[in-house]
Amino acid sequence: MEQLKAGDPPVVGPYRITARLGAGGMGQVYLGESRSGRRVAVKVVRPEIASDPGFRARFRREVEAAKAVGGFWTAAVVDADPEAETPWVASDYIPAPDLAERVREGGPLTEDAVWRLGAGLAEALHSVHRAGLVHRDLKPANVLMTEDGPRLIDFGIAKALNGATMLTRTGVAIGTAGFMSPEQAQGGSVGTASDVFSLGTVLCFAATGRMPFGEGSAAELLYRVVHEVPDLNRVPEGLRAVLGRCLEKRAEQRPSAEEALSALSGGGAVTVADTGVRPPAAPPDLPFAPPPPPVGGPRPPAVRVEDAVVDAVPVRAVIEAESRPPVEVRYSMGHMRVAVTAMLAAAVPLGVAVYSFVDHPLPAALASIVALALSSLGGLAMTRGDAACVRVTGDGLSFLREGHEWSATWDELSRVTLKATRWGLLQEFVVVGELSPRATKNIVWERFRPARPGPRAAVTAIRFRNERLARAEIGRLHEALLHRAGERYLYDGGLVSLVRSV
Repeated sequence: MEQLKAGDPPVVGPYRITARLGAGGMGQVYLGESRSGRRVAVKVVRPEIASDPGFRARFRREVEAAKAVGGFWTAAVVDADPEAETPWVASDYIPAPDLAERVREGGPLTEDAVWRLGAGLAEALHSVHRAGLVHRDLKPANVLMTEDGPRLIDFGIAKALNGATMLTRTGVAIGTAGFMSPEQAQGGSVGTASDVFSLGTVLCFAATGRMPFGEGSAAELLYRVVHEVPDLNRVPEGLRAVLGRCLEKRAEQRPSAEEALSALSGGGAVTVADTGVRPPAAPPDLPFAPPPPPVGGPRPPAVRVEDAVVDAVPVRAVIEAESRPPVEVRYSMGHMRVAVTAMLAAAVPLGVAVYSFVDHPLPAALASIVALALSSLGGLAMTRGDAACVRVTGDGLSFLREGHEWSATWDELSRVTLKATRWGLLQEFVVVGELSPRATKNIVWERFRPARPGPRAAVTAIRFRNERLARAEIGRLHEALLHRAGERYLYDGGLVSLVRSV
């Protein structure tokens, strides 16, 4: 709980605001008091979200659905005003520490306590889902640890199942890095299975004091959630099978909240109807897993999960490791022209040699030598790939072609696109670097300018002499852009399938 700051509202609806409780995915949470002295948690929606077309209608539906959520383990929504200039929603205020505080101050919970916690949270999620909601932000900070059991709070970014659209634009996820499901981190369709994945991460944290996908920046955590295996080494053996099923990458392979409740309340195995998928075995030590504490030594500090809160993390956000070496992809576009020209030129003396071989053997021999020389020149040009280059570094992106160079820093670029097309019989890859409005960069050579009018950009095309080289080099370029350009990098699905087949 924090003191109020300048700019905080003194009153929201009928409630007098007395303190700050924290921040969530949609806005600021305050402690409020009614005229009779009843204390409530009031979440005030951020103006930029409230201004989204259609938001108020969705918010109204979600508030009505949230009021219908019952059960022992949730904090009830008691009031809301979707029509206010700044929409808000109020729920019961429960004066209890959250799970993050509990673990940070007292260490991981015992195995029995985790079973009880899991059963309570699974029952709370079952109530939420039965009311037609998806919570979408289940994390330790949203689990209050009262004396008689956990309470699930903050339906502020929950999504109504019946016809509501996502609160954010396509390609952007709202939630908390490290506790999101893979589909949520990728900006895909989020259903009840997403909450079950988050339940698995929360219970791993409760049992070990660490997030199952390690520590790091929001970008690192999102990448691991989508691509890597959770660290279950320190999870008690009895819980591994249940949590492993909750943490399946594919949503359809996870149990429902009701199935998880049955397993967690009875201490039994969880099953999913119509699937034969086995729960994942405990993985070996992963690169991001922290080392175990020495026997008898001090316990490592728990992760400060509130530091991992993100609000609008781009889907393709990945780690940008400045220690990575620059990546250069050299290609044969310029030499391809030389090769084609030489081959065409060789056809002339070759035709002369064939036509005059019988009547004029000496000129035919000379013509054959010329044709062979031109063919050799074309073949040499085909084997070289240093006529042009795409260079990706920690500082930015640059193109080099036929002695001319264009470059821009990542701050100057608003988007980098890599897409696969066809150029005659050859596969072609087009790299486009779009400049942001604040960039002062001028494109100095017309060959880099896009043919069509639009945002200021530089374009270069990549053509390789064979498919194997294309797969290898584009794979390197794709990986470099993922790690360097981060959220700026866009690519098509065909490119992904090409890269995976390398």
